[in-house]
Amino acid sequence: MASGTLVSRLTGLLRVLVLAWVFGFTPIADAFNLANTVPNMLFDLVLGGIASATFIPVFIERLSVDGERKAWRSISSVITGSLVVLFAASVLAWIFAPWIIDGFTALNHPHGLSHISNLQQQRELATSLLRWFIPQIFFYGIIGIATALLNIRNKFAPGSWVPVINNIVCIAVLVWFHLVDPTPSLSTLNGSGHLVWLGLGTTCGVLLQFIFLLPSLAKSDLGRVTFNFNFRDPVVRTIGRLGSWTLLVVVANQLSLYVVLAFAFGIGGGGPVSAYTYGWSFMQMPYAVIVVSVLSALTPQLSKLATEKDFAGFAERLRFGLRQSLVIIVPCTIGLVLLSQPLVGVLLNHVHAEHRLLAGSVLAVLGAGLPGFTVFQVCIRGLQAMQRARDVFYLYALQNGLTVLLAMTMGRHSMAGLCASVSISYSAVALVGLANLTRHQVNISATLWSKHVLRSVLASVASGLVIAMAYASSTSSSGLGLLTRFGGSALLGILTYLTFIVIWQRNAVRNSKKSVRLDKF
Repeated sequence: MASGTLVSRLTGLLRVLVLAWVFGFTPIADAFNLANTVPNMLFDLVLGGIASATFIPVFIERLSVDGERKAWRSISSVITGSLVVLFAASVLAWIFAPWIIDGFTALNHPHGLSHISNLQQQRELATSLLRWFIPQIFFYGIIGIATALLNIRNKFAPGSWVPVINNIVCIAVLVWFHLVDPTPSLSTLNGSGHLVWLGLGTTCGVLLQFIFLLPSLAKSDLGRVTFNFNFRDPVVRTIGRLGSWTLLVVVANQLSLYVVLAFAFGIGGGGPVSAYTYGWSFMQMPYAVIVVSVLSALTPQLSKLATEKDFAGFAERLRFGLRQSLVIIVPCTIGLVLLSQPLVGVLLNHVHAEHRLLAGSVLAVLGAGLPGFTVFQVCIRGLQAMQRARDVFYLYALQNGLTVLLAMTMGRHSMAGLCASVSISYSAVALVGLANLTRHQVNISATLWSKHVLRSVLASVASGLVIAMAYASSTSSSGLGLLTRFGGSALLGILTYLTFIVIWQRNAVRNSKKSVRLDKF
């Protein structure tokens, strides 16, 4: 599953690189990224958050308690209701697309007739793209449902691999667009046939992502799933009860994201929305490959232990997941913070980093909050497995409220301040999440200072010092010189980290052998 997630993320990274190559940090890039973000936000608002938080724990509980026949009848009712809601939401979003875009761009106050005209054209472009992207809401929904069904059959790999086809299709569409229109502008792109194919091709990638799940679904003994309109089913009511809190969570998340994107758009300049989008994508790379893979594999186990009220076993499994995650996330954080500027320069700015790049600053600040973000998400996953929906809502409400408060005080005119509000809020509320789990007899706080994590921190600090010294030893800021400077610094940092880990492992083995000999003596 981790390999599938890694390939998916790598192709997703390539998709971001191609997008930056085609559109750069321009008003067109901001319009595209904004329009492509909205369907994900609306999907999370309508179903995504509820599905990820409640479907798997509730489905597994029903299969354990009610048996296959009765449980699948109830699951079918949930799936049928979900499809109806997704379709209705897609239709409404298509109708209200212009007002949705206006809401995101309301904080941009242009000066002069030319700026006003450009903003209007940018809004028209984003609205047209959004209407082509709206079907993604429905397609993402059925992908989420299909993935949940596969997960309760303990099949995790297909869901981690199918995003690859989506990324490949989108990359092909972007390359095609660049070949047929290498110098697009707001005025020429609006209403053109190229815009139609750009929007349609991007959405077809999501559709193909679902189609490639069908063979796995056919092999997973899911034949009892039928269309069943029974909204009085007890499982539907359970989903509704838990989902009501989850819906509030999603609303809070999307309001916070709206504030961040609206402030970013209002800052203006060289593509701030795109800079935030690209920076967030790079920051999420190690989290998605490592943490999501670990937690996805643990979720069915955690749900089963929670159903059996085995809190000791539950805490042990969750500690394992947190430890495995942090051991990798900590060195990744050091690397992202120190090498954010050359990384963005090499990948997004045509191997140039003569000046400080906005996306690099975004990545550094968001990367600094990656450990806190990881701890927060582990706490959330644990509470969701225990079906503590109310606690999840309180944590998210606190995190999002703090993000909005900080964004309004230090992020109105600064992307660094805006991103810092996100990192600080996740890190602060992660501590609250750990305390909340302890209140429910699940104490995982000690993992933060376990020997494995502390060793990773020490090795990461040493690695960071080597990276900083190696990078400072050269002044090359473009071309082959920048590539060598960046690649050499990263390689030396990785070798330093691995050296520390290998030494500690050998010492642990040596001490273990000594202990065995003493026991025999």
